[in-house]
Amino acid sequence: MSQSVRALTGLIALLALSGATRAEKTIDVGLQAGGTLSWVTFAIQRYGIDKQLGFTLNATTYASKDATRVALRSGAAQVVVDDFIEVTLLRQKNFPVSAVYPFSLLAGGIVVPQSSDIRAVADLKGKTLGATSLTDKTLLILRAYTKATAGFDVQDASKVVSVSSPLMEQFMNRGEIQAGIPFWHHTARMVAGGTFRQLISSGDLLKGLGLPQTVPLLYLIARTDTDPTTLGLFVKAVRLAEDRMKADDSFWPAMLDANLYVLPDRGQLPALRTQWAAGLPTHWTTADLNATLLLTRKMIAVAGPDVVGLTRLDTRAFNTSYQP
Repeated sequence: MSQSVRALTGLIALLALSGATRAEKTIDVGLQAGGTLSWVTFAIQRYGIDKQLGFTLNATTYASKDATRVALRSGAAQVVVDDFIEVTLLRQKNFPVSAVYPFSLLAGGIVVPQSSDIRAVADLKGKTLGATSLTDKTLLILRAYTKATAGFDVQDASKVVSVSSPLMEQFMNRGEIQAGIPFWHHTARMVAGGTFRQLISSGDLLKGLGLPQTVPLLYLIARTDTDPTTLGLFVKAVRLAEDRMKADDSFWPAMLDANLYVLPDRGQLPALRTQWAAGLPTHWTTADLNATLLLTRKMIAVAGPDVVGLTRLDTRAFNTSYQP
């Protein structure tokens, strides 16, 4: 073979390699430190699901939820997890994003000490209740529930104080609050320890308001300029990873060893795992979107648009076409 033919052959091979590199499907995912999306992306990469589906997952961890929102707005991240209120707010500010698939249902609930005389939601009247913030979604749902079923707004008839989720156990042990609304994973751990019990679940609060118990709270929120084929593959990878996580006992210690969650008492891992699985969505339809719309209306009716953060939910911010 002549030198010129060899050179031409090498050039063709180089161009082919370059074209293949450009054609490679990649997606940039923003993770909140300590968030459960990091568990799922860890599983996707651990099992090689992204490679099996023909794309590359690039995951970047950010220190806070606000940081992931900045990353999404700037384009540094193409996909993050956030709630149904935030996606509407982003759209109202003309950011090109949409909620493409539910990531987690409204989970957790109201927790009280095992020995508490609080036996029903109506017993919260006059008590001190801890919540992570006055805009906490479960607190807003509880307000609508007590107004509809017990004749009072728990925000007015009780004392609601701001307490970080990890500290609620200590505050209840000291008697500074009589009930709390921790994050779902702290709820699972507190109840598993035997010292606390769940007064009512978020699902039962929803049921009491005439809504399905499977209303999504968190969504995969993607920039609308993300390649739709790659985005669809990522959504599928999430579902496949969740199925593997549910079945694989070895995954959970590995996830903890990777420092993706701090669990001092690993004896509580089964409870954490069970509660996580209970919060996984199994479908994404217009009925789910309508339930979210009705829930938002109930929250606005009881708390007002200033507390909820918007006057109405923009259903155009949601895309039900991505079905894994």
